Amino acid sequence: MKIFKNPNYQFIFFLFLFFVINVIQGSYTALLEDEAYYWFWSQDMAFGYFDHPPMVALWIKLSSFFFNGEFGLRFMSALSFSVLLWVIWLMIDFKDKQQHVILFYLLIVSMAMIQIYGFIITPDTPLVLFTALFLLAYKRFLQEENFLNVVFLGAAMAGMLYSKYHGILVIGFVVMSNWTLFKSKNFWMAATFGFLLFIPHLTWQFENDFPSFLYHLKERGRQPYTIVNSLLHVVNMMAVVGITFPLIYTAFFKHKTTNKFELSLKYLVYGFFVFFLISSFKSPPQAQWVVIILIPLILLTFPYFAKNQKARKWLTILGCIQLVIILSVRVFLASPSISPIVLETHLAQEWVPELKKNTESKPIVFVNSYRHASLYSFYTGIKTHSYSVLKGRKSQYNLNDYEAKIQGENVYSASTFIKDPPELAKKNNSALYGKPISNYNTFEKVKCIIDLDMLLIKKEKYDFQFRFINTYAKNITFGQVRFVGVFQGYRNKIIATVPLEVQAPISLDAKQEIVLTASFDVPDLNSPDELSFRVALEFYDLLEGFQGNKVPVTFDYVTNNN
Repeated sequence: MKIFKNPNYQFIFFLFLFFVINVIQGSYTALLEDEAYYWFWSQDMAFGYFDHPPMVALWIKLSSFFFNGEFGLRFMSALSFSVLLWVIWLMIDFKDKQQHVILFYLLIVSMAMIQIYGFIITPDTPLVLFTALFLLAYKRFLQEENFLNVVFLGAAMAGMLYSKYHGILVIGFVVMSNWTLFKSKNFWMAATFGFLLFIPHLTWQFENDFPSFLYHLKERGRQPYTIVNSLLHVVNMMAVVGITFPLIYTAFFKHKTTNKFELSLKYLVYGFFVFFLISSFKSPPQAQWVVIILIPLILLTFPYFAKNQKARKWLTILGCIQLVIILSVRVFLASPSISPIVLETHLAQEWVPELKKNTESKPIVFVNSYRHASLYSFYTGIKTHSYSVLKGRKSQYNLNDYEAKIQGENVYSASTFIKDPPELAKKNNSALYGKPISNYNTFEKVKCIIDLDMLLIKKEKYDFQFRFINTYAKNITFGQVRFVGVFQGYRNKIIATVPLEVQAPISLDAKQEIVLTASFDVPDLNSPDELSFRVALEFYDLLEGFQGNKVPVTFDYVTNNN
């Protein structure tokens, strides 16, 4: 048909084709556990959440206005991916680009990981779109520092930061590529405008004691360095591209920058590589952390493949092979009956109905599994809660009044941590265990504060005091709780737990604070790690929570280990 020989119609046709495929995929693929967790956020809209800024929750909320079910989370993913492709196309500066529409879409399918953000919803989904918008705004800002471009640039900065904190890296590396921006009052105006737009999130962080910042900068566990982590980061830089990575990186290295905008694209790729290589010295890297580099890779390699026929031929061959692989994986994700392996999207249809049946459709308290709690709630509509324990991590369930919504209910506990029968459901190679709990009543948010810089333990029986603070606007009772002392080592690993002898009152008034005296028998500890100690509460034998502050421990008394 002659109409398809028109480059504009070609572009629109393939853009629409991608959109339709993503709509079908998003509609018929079961949720990933993280997607369900972000859906849980969207049920209580706010300017911030425990793990990330709020844009992903807004994307889901907007999707839910138009559709139900899984696609009620993912509609904005399909839509924003189409906008992403259009924005990238706008940024390509190549004289005859209209003659290479097919090459453009070939490059898109040659960037393996970017495609998943057309049908799943995570914080990276809006991040890649706002990064492209930021680069487009920056490109136009370099051409003309007018009012509209200043507003566009500032809004795009805020959009990235509202999507994921990685946005600050994008801004930082672009500025590093062009230090003269510091001399531009219009750039400072754009940055100020972006900051003003971001103030609601910073206010939310302040009002909630900076949970996201503390988690990512302090509480998130670290590991001793292993070269495997650094090698994994290198593998990730190749994996986000896919099997076409030799061609893509060859084209990237051969491209000579000719202006400040292209230089900023080079800085983004090198910057993300170096930054997360350094990050790999303290924790294992994840592939999605560097997905942003795919945008500059597309922009910088397009001219090379347009001009180099041999390279374009190999890109066509490898790109088509990659397309077949990706389409196969997408079919397997949506169709467990024909998938040769069990994928994450297949699991919910097995364990969720089984758990619902064995718990008599009662509310469930999942022990330290915000993903399970969210996924189960999405597919059943049954009330859930995630009870956070020291063996795991905190989550959004630790904020606001999520705990309060399940108080007084007759519930079941469900855990992969506590492997005591009965078994409630199978999940792939693991199982969920639990028990019924009548009149569930907890107070996870109380505080047990030891006001010492260090515990100096000199004898087998140790006595100390701590402040017990009832943070609730209600009275609490102590019938279902026991006090526990927890010794922790590197990466918060639990080295030992000891029961505490505490003369706690029968009840405590709302917002009341008292000083309690506790004692414990000092355990034999052979850990090479530096130790810390904290007070924790254990409800219904569901393991220890996060109520106490960590205090370093020094022993001036050696227990008999022989």
